[in-house]
Amino acid sequence: MKILGTKFFGHDNSIFYIDTDKQEIFAISVERLTRIKHDRSSIKRLIEEYPFILDFDVVCHGYALADSISSYEELLILDEIQKKHHPKYIKELSIIKNDKKKLFLLYVDLGLKNILSIVLGNIVSLLNKEKGRLFARQKIDRYYCDLLGAVPNQINRYDHHLCHALSAYVFSPNNQKHKCISLTIDGFGDGCFSKVFIFDENGNFELIGSSSTNEGYRTTRTSIGLMYSAFTRALGLIPDSDEGKVEALAAFAKADEKLLNELTSLIHFQDLNILFDRHKNHKMRSKSFLSKKRKLLGDEVFAATIQTWLEEIMVDYLNRVYKHTGVERLCLSGGVAANIIMSLNLYERTPFENIYVFPAMADDGIAAGGALEAARQEGIDLSWIGEKYHMPYLGMQHSVDDVIKVLKNSKDITFEELGDAWPEEAGRAVSSGKVISIFHGRDEYGPRALGNRSIVANPTDAQVKDKINKFVKKRPKYQPFCPSILEEERIRLFEQSFAHKYMAIAFRMKEKFWHELPSAIHIDGTARPQFVEKNDNPKYYRLIKEVKKQTGFGVVINTSFNLHGRAMVHKPEDAIRDFIDCSIDELYLEGFKVVRLPTS
Repeated sequence: MKILGTKFFGHDNSIFYIDTDKQEIFAISVERLTRIKHDRSSIKRLIEEYPFILDFDVVCHGYALADSISSYEELLILDEIQKKHHPKYIKELSIIKNDKKKLFLLYVDLGLKNILSIVLGNIVSLLNKEKGRLFARQKIDRYYCDLLGAVPNQINRYDHHLCHALSAYVFSPNNQKHKCISLTIDGFGDGCFSKVFIFDENGNFELIGSSSTNEGYRTTRTSIGLMYSAFTRALGLIPDSDEGKVEALAAFAKADEKLLNELTSLIHFQDLNILFDRHKNHKMRSKSFLSKKRKLLGDEVFAATIQTWLEEIMVDYLNRVYKHTGVERLCLSGGVAANIIMSLNLYERTPFENIYVFPAMADDGIAAGGALEAARQEGIDLSWIGEKYHMPYLGMQHSVDDVIKVLKNSKDITFEELGDAWPEEAGRAVSSGKVISIFHGRDEYGPRALGNRSIVANPTDAQVKDKINKFVKKRPKYQPFCPSILEEERIRLFEQSFAHKYMAIAFRMKEKFWHELPSAIHIDGTARPQFVEKNDNPKYYRLIKEVKKQTGFGVVINTSFNLHGRAMVHKPEDAIRDFIDCSIDELYLEGFKVVRLPTS
C-alpha cells in the first residue's frame, strides 16, 4: 500500500510517503525546497518537484479538526507569493508580506471568488464559531482535493496529538515490543497541547491524559508551548522558530523566584491532565506584562525563568505519569520536545531511563504520524520501521551526474573528485582547523543535521565556536553548537548518558574535558550530542574516526548546513550557494572537494 501523509497548513508543512510493500519511505518538509524556515505555504511545491507522491492509495493529514478561515487565507496568499515572486529565504518573504502594494495585487490575483469566500468565512466565524470551523474545513478540504487530485472521501483526518505520539513510538527502535509511554507537548492542535498515551507490547495504545488548550483564538488559548512562545516574542525573537535561542540564553543566569512562582501558580494537575488558570494565563502572556518583566529582570534572567518553569512543570508531570503507570520507557514528540535541557532534566530527575525524542518532533512530524496511523488502521505491520530507519535519512539523494552538472555550471569555485576517500580527507581538514561543510546521501528528516547536510569543525579550538557564529552562521554568539561523537567515546566523556543518536537531549560532559573540548559544550557544561556508530552513517563515522586519529578525540562540531535565516540545504546548488555566501573553508559534495577560486 502507498500512503501519503501530509502536514498541510500552519508552520512546518511537509509530506511523508510510505510504500509498505517495498518498505520504503520518502519524507521532506516544504522549507527544504523554498529555503524559508518553518514555511507555512502548502505542499504544492513538493508535488511539483516530486510528482510520484501523487501515486497513493490513501492520503491523510494530522488535524482531525479544521483550523480557522485564516489558515485557508494563508494557504492561498502564500502559494500566490511563491508562484509570483519565488522568495529566497525568510527576509525576502517578510519584505513581500509587508509591501502593501504587492500584497494588494496578490489578493487581486486570487480573484473575487476566493476573496468573497475569505470574507464570508470570517463573518460566519464571528457569528458562530462552530459553523465557522465547518466552513473553514470545507474550504481547506476542497483546496486539498484540488491539489492532490483526490475526492473528499479519500482524505483521512487523524488527531494531531495521536499523530505526534505514534510517530515517536513507531520510529523508536528500542521501545517497540515493550510497554512505553508516548507523551506529546506543543503549542496547540485539535484542542489540546499535550496528550499522554500508553502503548503495550503489541502496539495497542490507550489515552491516559489529555490537556486542553481551552479552545478559543490563539491569544486566549492556554498551553505550555504558547507560554514559552510568549516569552520568545517578548525577547524580540520569532515565536515557533527562535525558542532554541531562549533556551540557550537561559544558561547564562538563574530564574527569578517571584516570576517563577507566578508562572507556577498558573497550573495545577487533575489526574494526568494539566490545567491552566485562564485568567492568570491571559495576564501572564500579555505583551505589556512581559515587556515590563523583561526590562526589570534583563534578558538572561527572563529567559532562565521561563526555561526553569518548563523544566519543573514537565519533571513534576512525568513523575506523576510514572507513578500512575510504572512504565519506564518514554517517547517524546511535539514542538516543545525540541527543548534539549528539558529532556536532560527528565533523564536526570525522573525514573525514565530510555528516552526517545522523535527527530522530526515538531509539526513536520505530523505527516509521519498520519501515514503511520493510516497503515495501522489497515492492519499493516510497521515493526520494520524502527530498525530499518533508525536514522532519519528519509529525504532525496542526488546522483553524481547531477552533482557534476551543478559543479560545472557554478562560478567562483574549483573542484576535484576524491571518490570514496573523501571522509578521511575531510577529517584531516577538520583536524587542521578548517571549517568544512558536507553534503552526501539523503536529507535528514527534522530540524537536526546528522552528518549528511552538516557544517563540521574541530571542537578543541576554543575560537571556532565564535568564528562559526560570526562569519558562517551569522547568529547570536550565545548560541552553542552540538557535537557528533563516536559512540565508543561516550562513557569516556560524559557523566551520565545513553546511546542517543539525534541531538535531541543534552548530557553533562565530565569537567576534566571542558578545557580540551571547549567549543563542544555550552556555558553550563552540557552538550547535545549525536552519538555515532558505524552502521548509522558509515562515511560520517569514518570522518570522525580520522579526527580521533589526528586529535585524540572522536568529536566534531556538527551544525546544520545553512546560513542563519535559511533552511537547511537540500539540493547541490543550495550547497554551492551557501558555501560561496559564507566563510566555510571547504565543501565536500558527494565525493567532490570544492574550494573557492582565489580573488584577484
